[in-house]
Amino acid sequence: MTGNTRRPLPSRDRQGAVARPKLRKPPDRLRTRPLQGIVAAADRVYGAALDLEFLQDYLIESRELLVKAQRDILSLETEPGNDETLASIFRAFHTLKGGAGFLDAKHVVSWAHDLENLLDKLRSHNLPVTSTRIDAILNALDVLNDMLQTLAEEEYPGPGPADLGRTIQMLSRPESESGGSLAAIASAITDAQAAPVIAAPAAPVEAAAAVAPPPSAPAEANVPAADAGSSAHASPTRSASRRTEAVEGSLRVEAGRLDAVMNQVGELVLLRNRLTSAVGELDKENETMSRIAREMDLRVSDLQRTVMRLRMQPCRRLFQQLPRVVRDLSHLLGKEVTLEIAGEDVEIDKTVVDALSGPMTHLVRNSLDHGIELPEVRKNANKSPTALLRVAAVHLGDRVRIEVSDDGKGIDRRAIVQKAVEKQVITPEQAARLSDQEALELIFRPGFSTKDQATDLSGRGVGMDVVRETTNKLRGRLSVDTTLGQGTHIAMEFPLTLAVLPVIYLRVRQDVYALPISAIDSLTDIEEHRVHRFAGRVTYRVDGMQTVPVADLGAILQDRPLRLGRESVEGVLTERGMFIVSEVLGNEDSVVKPIDFLAGPNLYQGATISGRGSVVLILDAAALSAAAAALEGGH
Repeated sequence: MTGNTRRPLPSRDRQGAVARPKLRKPPDRLRTRPLQGIVAAADRVYGAALDLEFLQDYLIESRELLVKAQRDILSLETEPGNDETLASIFRAFHTLKGGAGFLDAKHVVSWAHDLENLLDKLRSHNLPVTSTRIDAILNALDVLNDMLQTLAEEEYPGPGPADLGRTIQMLSRPESESGGSLAAIASAITDAQAAPVIAAPAAPVEAAAAVAPPPSAPAEANVPAADAGSSAHASPTRSASRRTEAVEGSLRVEAGRLDAVMNQVGELVLLRNRLTSAVGELDKENETMSRIAREMDLRVSDLQRTVMRLRMQPCRRLFQQLPRVVRDLSHLLGKEVTLEIAGEDVEIDKTVVDALSGPMTHLVRNSLDHGIELPEVRKNANKSPTALLRVAAVHLGDRVRIEVSDDGKGIDRRAIVQKAVEKQVITPEQAARLSDQEALELIFRPGFSTKDQATDLSGRGVGMDVVRETTNKLRGRLSVDTTLGQGTHIAMEFPLTLAVLPVIYLRVRQDVYALPISAIDSLTDIEEHRVHRFAGRVTYRVDGMQTVPVADLGAILQDRPLRLGRESVEGVLTERGMFIVSEVLGNEDSVVKPIDFLAGPNLYQGATISGRGSVVLILDAAALSAAAAALEGGH
């Protein structure tokens, strides 16, 4: 944000009084007055110092308002005459302005006021809804989002970009009075199109409705009476009443507290496993102890599911920034795109929603930049000039699948392999041995891009590798399916919860390891005649003509390959190939504990405590596959 001069918000001492912060002396050109207005505003209304809890309530509601306003603004582009939508957007900025006035956040008030003026003209049909005006409103929305972030840091925001502010004021006047044509104004705000879109509010996990802010400053008296019933002008008594109604039957909970509860439930799961194991090993069967163990198992499982549901959030939070991304980039690239979103109500762990925001945006940008063709090219290929980009969430039992698909030109595997050889990502010999799926996976290599020169959108080889890395960290599975000329489908599957991890215990000679069940497709006996060696590469024929790469865990983990035909071995088939182990022992729910002290390659997701009370390392399937490939390359 341009020209951002900040003033710190007040803190509280142990007795509850507002403590004046000690400020570092800024240069004269940036020096601002000490923060007193926010306290004075509270004193005028309530006769008491402002509680910073109100600031948090205001920030949560304001972010929610901006997210909804952005969604309404984008829909306004397709229905410019929708009075209800215009009124909804107006109310959002009006409410935002009222709370900011109470906080004495003058620059937030100023920006919201200018947007309010423009929207008032639009909803009264004194000015037409145009693409230029929508662009300006969206860019101003981004500025307000930055200002809210500054308030979240307990500092007052600066004035924001002056050029954009003047543009909005000009757009609030008829073209004949604006001092220039709308085309000229449009060119003046083109550079602002790269501003960040408004993401889902990073608020604590909560189910309560937004709480309305207290009354605003007296300057709001010029707002039309029809809107006086919005939250900005409610009396203190009415505001308190509305607060009571909003929170009745619901409660906001800080995410940190909920995480602590989940950690305690995880420890309880480990204790349950040890109790069950201990009861099962009693020399003499004790019916009372067995019954207690079974009841304990049921109660802990119920508690685990209940707490897990508290962490669940709808995928709507993950998807709601995508319409803005598609709109801005399709305009920038000159492409016509229809975005279809499905499964917004499907719920998944909050950690997944928070972590996937960036990767989802990159997948959509990648489809628009690389996959979807220009309208003329699509016409020549007998396609509709308007492409279809589909984003969906699908509930699959104990997992959720997130999909991004387009009907663009698809991915040319041969072109990818050729570019990978040119950029020395792989050798020509390695390229000759790649399967179709392995060729596709080259797009996830760090630093790899099919573009010769980087642009503002892509070409630096950063993005798809982050998608894979994030998916792996969230214990997910990533797949790509593409057809030349028809499009590309990318799917990511994640467990419903990350708090408890179901694993299978594996033995490699005398050592026991754990592997997440989510990474396993099936278990099988290894038949030696199905093992093949070609050009230094070991593969296993699973069924028919399907072959998969082999990862010998004895060679990877113990530097001593398991000897087929001489040692007892079993196979674990995963999406990344066949893992050869000595024995599969059984499954159990586990809780992952981080580890950061092991030397050498990081082959582990973490550690857990088994039902027998021993520490077991949890293997990372992706890292094992990479280690197996490196061993083959070394030979």
